[in-house]
Amino acid sequence: MGNKFRWLRLLLGVLWLVILLLAMLTPGDQFPEVDYFDFQDKAIHFACFGLLSLIWSGVNYSSSKELSPKMIRLNYIIFGILMGVVLELGQLFVPFRTFDVYDILANELGGLAGFLTFLNIRRRK
Repeated sequence: MGNKFRWLRLLLGVLWLVILLLAMLTPGDQFPEVDYFDFQDKAIHFACFGLLSLIWSGVNYSSSKELSPKMIRLNYIIFGILMGVVLELGQLFVPFRTFDVYDILANELGGLAGFLTFLNIRRRK
């Protein structure tokens, strides 16, 4: 996807960020109790922030060689690292939600996985 799809990647990134904001900052009693396997919650955090980081790492991607490594790293720092911490801290102020350091760890590992996936995809092109 080249420059003509940049707006689509940006729209997808904003949409996924809004979905995460709504999901993580909605009172906990609004969700059904679902427990399919151990550490399900951590797997969901990992996947959600992996996708967020993957999308935002690629927002500024261009099929030309003008890709800015600084911008890729900045997007990773903001969406792969900071958003995972900020949204988890935000849960301190939401009824029936709890702050969990292990959720932050899952967010950060997911963010790193998404970033590394983007770099791997980019390297193959």
